[in-house]
Amino acid sequence: MAYQLSSFRRFPSAFAIVAASALAFTGLIASTSPAYAQDSGDYRCSTLAEQAYVAANGAEASKQANAKRFVSTGKKLCEAGNERAAAKQFRAALKLAGVEEATDSRMASR
Repeated sequence: MAYQLSSFRRFPSAFAIVAASALAFTGLIASTSPAYAQDSGDYRCSTLAEQAYVAANGAEASKQANAKRFVSTGKKLCEAGNERAAAKQFRAALKLAGVEEATDSRMASR
């Protein structure tokens, strides 16, 4: 006589498999979201980046391409979550353009 498990007895194991799969999938999505989507509000990747972008666009023609390259590299570093290295790139663009970094109260508190 062959005994089959009733569908009632199979339900908890099927439910556990589906729940575990759902948790694993949501964890995967959260861990693979891009860094720029995880807005940190860091001064270096917002205000300083904007200052460097404006300064690079207003730089002398002979220095503009290099300044824009520093800004582009800085933005990529921000996307990668490396704000410290990005700030160095933005400050290099400001220096090349001959513009001093504008500081604010948030920056002074760091």
